[in-house]
Amino acid sequence: MSKGKISVRRELREPDAFVKTTYSAVDYINKHRKLISIAAVILVTISVTAIGGFWYISDRNEKAQALLNQAVLTIEQQPDTAAAKTSAPLKTILKSYNNTVVGPVAGYLSANLKYRAGDLNDAAKIYRNIEKVKAGHLHDLELMGTAAINFQQQKYSDAIAVLEKLQTEQSFINEDLYLLLGLSYEKSGQPEKAVATYENMIQLLKNSVFTPWAQERLIALKNHAVS
Repeated sequence: MSKGKISVRRELREPDAFVKTTYSAVDYINKHRKLISIAAVILVTISVTAIGGFWYISDRNEKAQALLNQAVLTIEQQPDTAAAKTSAPLKTILKSYNNTVVGPVAGYLSANLKYRAGDLNDAAKIYRNIEKVKAGHLHDLELMGTAAINFQQQKYSDAIAVLEKLQTEQSFINEDLYLLLGLSYEKSGQPEKAVATYENMIQLLKNSVFTPWAQERLIALKNHAVS
């Protein structure tokens, strides 16, 4: 008998791996039909819940973003007289959309408005209550705001502690930090550190518009030291 005929008969007696797998799967489904149906229902429920949750979060974020844009636009158009118009959407975000992506930004802007209005204690309280911002530029801005409030309240050692932390971490190096730190050193009776701060600012931020002011402070401090 030829090899071809033997091969055909063997294939008829012994199905290939694909056929075996298919029959095994069908047999398993028939035996566990109830369990598979329950698993399918659970999977569909989880999928629908996930899609619904994603849609809900996206919708809330979109509405909060629209309110934030409204507040920022008001600030840009009327920076000196827009406090009342700006605070309305920010309050709405903080009350109803605080857990959205723009909640921390709304909190920072609200504290800023309080600071500009002279409500230093309220501004400091808002800064402290913003718990979601753990790092990044916005966190640094909040620390700068806290340091500015400490300076205004003549808590110079507290302001210095915050500013030195920012300077050490090198996360927020700009002229505002150097100016506020230098002035805090001056007010706390540490002229040598104030001089070093202004010198660092002039060296690192050569194009700053505040460089002439820092140079004037340097001259005044050095003349005072000589006299």
